[in-house]
Amino acid sequence: MVARTFGKSKTAFRGARLFNPSTDINGVAHLLEEAFRPDNNFPFTATPWLREVGIALWTLNYAPGSGMPMNGMIWVEDDQIVGNVSLSPESGQMERYYLSNVSVKPEYRRQGVARALMQATLTHLREQHVTKAFLNVRPGNDSAIKLYTDLGFRSLETRGEWSINPFPLERALDRAHVDDLRPIKTSDYTTVAELVRTASKYPVRNPSEQDIFTPPLDLLITEKISDFLIGQTTRRWVVTRDNRIAAMLLWRGQRLNPPHRFVILAHADFRGRVENDLVAVALKELAKFPPHAVRAEAVTSHAELVSALERHGFVFWNGLTLMEKDLT
Repeated sequence: MVARTFGKSKTAFRGARLFNPSTDINGVAHLLEEAFRPDNNFPFTATPWLREVGIALWTLNYAPGSGMPMNGMIWVEDDQIVGNVSLSPESGQMERYYLSNVSVKPEYRRQGVARALMQATLTHLREQHVTKAFLNVRPGNDSAIKLYTDLGFRSLETRGEWSINPFPLERALDRAHVDDLRPIKTSDYTTVAELVRTASKYPVRNPSEQDIFTPPLDLLITEKISDFLIGQTTRRWVVTRDNRIAAMLLWRGQRLNPPHRFVILAHADFRGRVENDLVAVALKELAKFPPHAVRAEAVTSHAELVSALERHGFVFWNGLTLMEKDLT
Protein backbone atom coordinates (compact mmCIF):
# COMPACT_ATOMS: atom_id res chain seq x y z
CA MET A 1 0.00 0.00 0.00
CA VAL A 2 1.57 3.29 -1.11
CA ALA A 3 -0.32 5.80 1.03
CA ARG A 4 0.76 6.07 4.63
CA THR A 5 0.32 8.24 7.70
CA PHE A 6 3.03 9.82 9.79
CA GLY A 7 4.10 13.24 10.93
CA LYS A 8 3.35 15.99 13.35
CA SER A 9 -0.01 14.80 14.66
CA LYS A 10 -2.03 11.62 14.82
CA THR A 11 -4.75 13.02 12.57
CA ALA A 12 -2.71 14.84 9.89
CA PHE A 13 -2.48 12.79 6.69
CA ARG A 14 0.79 12.67 4.85
CA GLY A 15 1.08 10.14 2.10
CA ALA A 16 2.05 9.16 -1.41
CA ARG A 17 -0.38 7.83 -3.95
CA LEU A 18 -0.65 7.39 -7.69
CA PHE A 19 -1.51 10.47 -9.75
CA ASN A 20 -5.14 10.58 -10.91
CA PRO A 21 -5.44 12.80 -14.02
CA SER A 22 -9.15 13.41 -13.57
CA THR A 23 -8.75 14.90 -10.08
CA ASP A 24 -5.08 15.86 -9.66
CA ILE A 25 -4.05 17.65 -12.85
CA ASN A 26 -4.91 21.15 -11.60
CA GLY A 27 -3.11 20.70 -8.29
CA VAL A 28 -0.02 19.27 -9.98
CA ALA A 29 -0.05 22.07 -12.55
CA HIS A 30 0.00 24.74 -9.83
CA LEU A 31 2.75 22.87 -7.97
CA LEU A 32 4.96 22.57 -11.06
CA GLU A 33 4.37 26.17 -12.15
CA GLU A 34 5.55 27.39 -8.76
CA ALA A 35 8.48 24.97 -8.55
CA PHE A 36 9.83 25.61 -12.06
CA ARG A 37 8.84 29.25 -12.49
CA PRO A 38 12.48 30.38 -13.00
CA ASP A 39 12.76 27.99 -15.98
CA ASN A 40 9.75 29.54 -17.76
CA ASN A 41 8.30 26.09 -18.50
CA PHE A 42 4.74 27.40 -18.44
CA PRO A 43 3.13 29.99 -20.73
CA PHE A 44 3.07 33.51 -19.26
CA THR A 45 5.22 32.49 -16.26
CA ALA A 46 6.92 35.89 -16.23
CA THR A 47 3.58 37.77 -16.10
CA PRO A 48 1.95 37.26 -12.69
CA TRP A 49 -1.58 38.21 -13.69
CA LEU A 50 -1.47 35.76 -16.61
CA ARG A 51 -0.09 32.77 -14.70
CA GLU A 52 -3.50 31.20 -14.15
CA VAL A 53 -4.14 31.42 -17.89
CA GLY A 54 -0.80 29.73 -18.57
CA ILE A 55 -1.55 26.98 -16.06
CA ALA A 56 -4.95 26.37 -17.68
CA LEU A 57 -3.36 26.14 -21.12
CA TRP A 58 -0.73 23.70 -19.81
CA THR A 59 -3.34 21.42 -18.23
CA LEU A 60 -5.13 21.10 -21.58
CA ASN A 61 -2.10 19.17 -22.89
CA TYR A 62 -2.45 16.50 -20.20
CA ALA A 63 -6.17 16.39 -19.52
CA PRO A 64 -7.79 12.93 -19.93
CA GLY A 65 -8.32 12.22 -23.62
CA SER A 66 -5.74 14.78 -24.73
CA GLY A 67 -3.38 12.18 -26.22
CA MET A 68 -0.52 13.25 -23.88
CA PRO A 69 -1.13 11.17 -20.74
CA MET A 70 0.62 12.15 -17.54
CA ASN A 71 1.47 9.49 -14.94
CA GLY A 72 3.32 9.53 -11.67
CA MET A 73 3.17 9.76 -7.91
CA ILE A 74 2.00 12.67 -5.77
CA TRP A 75 2.37 13.54 -2.11
CA VAL A 76 -0.77 14.72 -0.35
CA GLU A 77 -0.87 16.56 2.94
CA ASP A 78 -3.79 18.39 4.55
CA ASP A 79 -5.90 17.61 1.47
CA GLN A 80 -3.56 19.37 -0.96
CA ILE A 81 -0.92 18.17 -3.41
CA VAL A 82 2.47 19.25 -2.11
CA GLY A 83 4.82 16.92 -4.00
CA ASN A 84 5.08 15.31 -7.43
CA VAL A 85 7.15 12.83 -9.44
CA SER A 86 6.14 12.30 -13.08
CA LEU A 87 6.78 8.89 -14.68
CA SER A 88 7.15 7.87 -18.30
CA PRO A 89 8.60 4.80 -20.01
CA GLU A 90 12.02 5.56 -21.48
CA SER A 91 11.71 5.43 -25.27
CA GLY A 92 8.63 3.24 -24.91
CA GLN A 93 10.48 0.51 -22.97
CA MET A 94 8.20 -0.50 -20.11
CA GLU A 95 11.06 -1.98 -18.08
CA ARG A 96 12.94 1.36 -18.07
CA TYR A 97 11.28 4.47 -16.62
CA TYR A 98 12.18 8.13 -16.60
CA LEU A 99 11.43 10.26 -13.53
CA SER A 100 10.82 13.98 -14.05
CA ASN A 101 9.11 17.03 -12.50
CA VAL A 102 10.39 16.07 -9.05
CA SER A 103 9.11 18.92 -6.88
CA VAL A 104 7.84 19.84 -3.42
CA LYS A 105 6.01 23.02 -2.41
CA PRO A 106 8.49 25.41 -0.71
CA GLU A 107 6.69 25.42 2.66
CA TYR A 108 6.90 21.60 2.84
CA ARG A 109 10.58 21.25 1.98
CA ARG A 110 13.20 19.99 4.45
CA GLN A 111 10.57 17.81 6.13
CA GLY A 112 11.45 14.52 4.40
CA VAL A 113 8.68 14.77 1.80
CA ALA A 114 10.98 14.47 -1.24
CA ARG A 115 12.79 11.44 0.18
CA ALA A 116 9.57 9.66 1.18
CA LEU A 117 7.93 10.43 -2.17
CA MET A 118 10.95 9.15 -4.10
CA GLN A 119 11.09 5.98 -1.98
CA ALA A 120 7.38 5.36 -2.63
CA THR A 121 7.93 5.97 -6.36
CA LEU A 122 10.80 3.50 -6.55
CA THR A 123 8.76 0.90 -4.63
CA HIS A 124 5.91 1.36 -7.10
CA LEU A 125 8.26 0.91 -10.07
CA ARG A 126 9.69 -2.30 -8.60
CA GLU A 127 6.13 -3.61 -8.16
CA GLN A 128 5.61 -2.93 -11.87
CA HIS A 129 8.76 -4.97 -12.67
CA VAL A 130 10.70 -1.92 -13.86
CA THR A 131 14.44 -2.65 -13.94
CA LYS A 132 16.00 0.79 -14.51
CA ALA A 133 15.08 4.29 -13.34
CA PHE A 134 16.55 7.49 -14.81
CA LEU A 135 16.28 11.16 -13.91
CA ASN A 136 17.95 14.48 -14.65
CA VAL A 137 19.22 16.98 -12.09
CA ARG A 138 20.98 20.32 -12.39
CA PRO A 139 24.72 19.93 -11.61
CA GLY A 140 24.59 22.70 -9.00
CA ASN A 141 21.61 21.29 -7.09
CA ASP A 142 23.70 19.73 -4.33
CA SER A 143 20.79 18.81 -2.04
CA ALA A 144 18.93 16.96 -4.81
CA ILE A 145 22.10 15.18 -5.96
CA LYS A 146 22.77 14.07 -2.38
CA LEU A 147 19.20 12.75 -2.06
CA TYR A 148 19.38 10.81 -5.32
CA THR A 149 22.83 9.45 -4.46
CA ASP A 150 21.57 8.33 -1.04
CA LEU A 151 18.74 6.51 -2.84
CA GLY A 152 21.23 4.63 -5.01
CA PHE A 153 21.33 6.70 -8.20
CA ARG A 154 24.66 7.17 -9.97
CA SER A 155 25.70 9.95 -12.34
CA LEU A 156 26.19 8.99 -16.00
CA GLU A 157 26.77 12.19 -17.95
CA THR A 158 25.90 15.88 -18.09
CA ARG A 159 23.99 17.17 -21.10
CA GLY A 160 23.95 20.92 -21.50
CA GLU A 161 25.05 24.05 -23.28
CA TRP A 162 28.48 25.60 -23.61
CA SER A 163 28.56 29.34 -24.30
CA ILE A 164 30.60 32.22 -25.64
CA ASN A 165 29.26 35.58 -24.54
CA PRO A 166 29.74 37.92 -26.26
CA PHE A 167 30.50 36.11 -29.49
CA PRO A 168 34.18 36.79 -30.43
CA LEU A 169 34.15 37.49 -34.16
CA GLU A 170 37.90 36.98 -34.34
CA ARG A 171 37.38 33.27 -33.68
CA ALA A 172 35.44 32.83 -36.93
CA LEU A 173 38.34 31.66 -39.05
CA ASP A 174 38.18 32.41 -42.76
CA ARG A 175 40.00 29.14 -43.36
CA ALA A 176 37.40 27.05 -41.52
CA HIS A 177 36.51 24.27 -43.91
CA VAL A 178 35.35 20.66 -43.79
CA ASP A 179 35.57 18.36 -46.78
CA ASP A 180 32.43 16.51 -47.85
CA LEU A 181 30.10 18.84 -45.95
CA ARG A 182 26.65 19.00 -47.53
CA PRO A 183 22.98 19.64 -46.60
CA ILE A 184 21.00 16.75 -45.13
CA LYS A 185 18.76 15.04 -47.70
CA THR A 186 15.56 13.14 -47.01
CA SER A 187 17.34 10.01 -48.22
CA ASP A 188 19.68 10.42 -45.23
CA TYR A 189 16.88 10.36 -42.64
CA THR A 190 17.11 6.68 -41.67
CA THR A 191 20.87 6.86 -41.17
CA VAL A 192 20.63 10.19 -39.38
CA ALA A 193 17.93 8.92 -37.02
CA GLU A 194 20.12 5.96 -36.08
CA LEU A 195 23.10 8.25 -35.48
CA VAL A 196 20.96 10.48 -33.22
CA ARG A 197 19.78 7.42 -31.30
CA THR A 198 23.30 6.16 -30.65
CA ALA A 199 25.12 9.51 -30.35
CA SER A 200 25.22 9.39 -26.57
CA LYS A 201 26.99 6.67 -24.63
CA TYR A 202 23.87 6.65 -22.47
CA PRO A 203 21.03 7.19 -24.98
CA VAL A 204 18.24 8.08 -22.56
CA ARG A 205 16.21 10.63 -24.43
CA ASN A 206 12.88 11.53 -25.91
CA PRO A 207 12.54 9.88 -29.32
CA SER A 208 11.22 13.17 -30.70
CA GLU A 209 14.76 14.58 -30.36
CA GLN A 210 15.56 13.05 -33.73
CA ASP A 211 13.18 15.65 -35.19
CA ILE A 212 15.95 18.16 -34.62
CA PHE A 213 17.87 16.67 -37.54
CA THR A 214 15.06 14.86 -39.36
CA PRO A 215 11.97 17.05 -39.02
CA PRO A 216 8.77 15.74 -40.60
CA LEU A 217 7.28 17.87 -43.35
CA ASP A 218 4.78 19.69 -41.12
CA LEU A 219 7.49 20.71 -38.64
CA LEU A 220 9.81 21.72 -41.47
CA ILE A 221 7.13 23.99 -42.97
CA THR A 222 6.44 25.50 -39.53
CA GLU A 223 10.17 26.06 -39.04
CA LYS A 224 10.51 27.83 -42.39
CA ILE A 225 7.64 30.17 -41.53
CA SER A 226 9.04 30.80 -38.06
CA ASP A 227 12.53 31.48 -39.45
CA PHE A 228 11.08 34.10 -41.78
CA LEU A 229 9.00 35.80 -39.10
CA ILE A 230 11.70 36.05 -36.41
CA GLY A 231 14.73 36.63 -38.63
CA GLN A 232 16.30 33.24 -38.00
CA THR A 233 18.26 31.00 -40.35
CA THR A 234 18.42 27.24 -39.77
CA ARG A 235 20.76 24.88 -41.60
CA ARG A 236 21.37 21.13 -41.26
CA TRP A 237 24.49 19.59 -42.73
CA VAL A 238 26.20 16.20 -42.72
CA VAL A 239 29.84 15.26 -43.14
CA THR A 240 30.49 12.12 -45.16
CA ARG A 241 33.64 10.04 -44.88
CA ASP A 242 34.26 6.70 -46.57
CA ASN A 243 30.74 6.88 -48.06
CA ARG A 244 29.25 7.09 -44.56
CA ILE A 245 27.70 9.91 -42.55
CA ALA A 246 30.45 10.72 -40.06
CA ALA A 247 28.88 13.71 -38.29
CA MET A 248 26.06 16.23 -38.42
CA LEU A 249 25.87 19.96 -37.78
CA LEU A 250 22.76 22.04 -37.14
CA TRP A 251 23.13 25.78 -36.66
CA ARG A 252 20.63 28.58 -36.10
CA GLY A 253 21.71 32.16 -36.72
CA GLN A 254 19.68 34.96 -35.15
CA ARG A 255 19.29 38.45 -36.55
CA LEU A 256 17.05 39.70 -33.73
CA ASN A 257 16.72 37.16 -30.92
CA PRO A 258 20.00 35.97 -29.33
CA PRO A 259 21.66 33.61 -28.75
CA HIS A 260 22.89 31.82 -31.86
CA ARG A 261 22.93 28.03 -31.40
CA PHE A 262 24.47 24.94 -32.93
CA VAL A 263 24.47 21.18 -32.34
CA ILE A 264 27.13 18.69 -33.46
CA LEU A 265 26.70 14.93 -33.38
CA ALA A 266 29.48 12.58 -34.45
CA HIS A 267 29.40 8.86 -35.19
CA ALA A 268 31.45 6.89 -32.65
CA ASP A 269 33.80 5.69 -35.41
CA PHE A 270 34.76 9.25 -36.32
CA ARG A 271 34.99 10.94 -32.94
CA GLY A 272 38.09 13.03 -32.46
CA ARG A 273 38.42 13.60 -36.23
CA VAL A 274 35.64 16.08 -37.05
CA GLU A 275 34.60 18.08 -33.97
CA ASN A 276 37.20 20.87 -34.01
CA ASP A 277 36.64 21.63 -37.70
CA LEU A 278 32.86 21.60 -37.34
CA VAL A 279 32.97 24.04 -34.42
CA ALA A 280 35.11 26.34 -36.58
CA VAL A 281 32.66 26.04 -39.48
CA ALA A 282 29.71 26.82 -37.22
CA LEU A 283 31.44 29.92 -35.86
CA LYS A 284 32.36 31.03 -39.37
CA GLU A 285 28.74 30.80 -40.49
CA LEU A 286 27.38 32.51 -37.37
CA ALA A 287 29.87 35.35 -37.78
CA LYS A 288 27.74 36.46 -40.75
CA PHE A 289 24.98 37.42 -38.29
CA PRO A 290 24.88 40.14 -35.60
CA PRO A 291 27.41 39.46 -32.81
CA HIS A 292 25.17 37.72 -30.30
CA ALA A 293 26.23 35.10 -27.78
CA VAL A 294 26.60 31.55 -29.09
CA ARG A 295 25.41 28.41 -27.30
CA ALA A 296 26.40 24.89 -28.32
CA GLU A 297 24.82 21.66 -27.08
CA ALA A 298 27.06 18.84 -25.90
CA VAL A 299 27.29 15.92 -23.49
CA THR A 300 30.27 15.20 -21.27
CA SER A 301 30.44 11.63 -22.59
CA HIS A 302 31.41 13.18 -25.95
CA ALA A 303 34.71 14.42 -24.54
CA GLU A 304 36.15 15.22 -27.97
CA LEU A 305 33.39 17.73 -28.66
CA VAL A 306 33.66 19.33 -25.22
CA SER A 307 37.42 19.72 -25.77
CA ALA A 308 36.84 21.28 -29.19
CA LEU A 309 34.34 23.76 -27.76
CA GLU A 310 36.66 24.75 -24.92
CA ARG A 311 39.53 25.08 -27.39
CA HIS A 312 37.47 27.72 -29.19
CA GLY A 313 36.70 29.58 -25.96
CA PHE A 314 33.37 28.07 -24.89
CA VAL A 315 32.59 27.53 -21.20
CA PHE A 316 29.90 25.40 -19.58
CA TRP A 317 26.72 27.47 -19.16
CA ASN A 318 23.99 25.17 -17.85
CA GLY A 319 22.61 21.68 -18.23
CA LEU A 320 21.33 18.53 -16.60
CA THR A 321 23.13 15.50 -15.19
CA LEU A 322 21.63 12.15 -16.10
CA MET A 323 21.44 9.69 -13.20
CA GLU A 324 20.54 5.99 -13.21
CA LYS A 325 19.38 3.47 -10.61
CA ASP A 326 19.21 -0.30 -11.03
CA LEU A 327 15.94 -1.54 -9.52
CA THR A 328 16.66 -5.26 -9.75
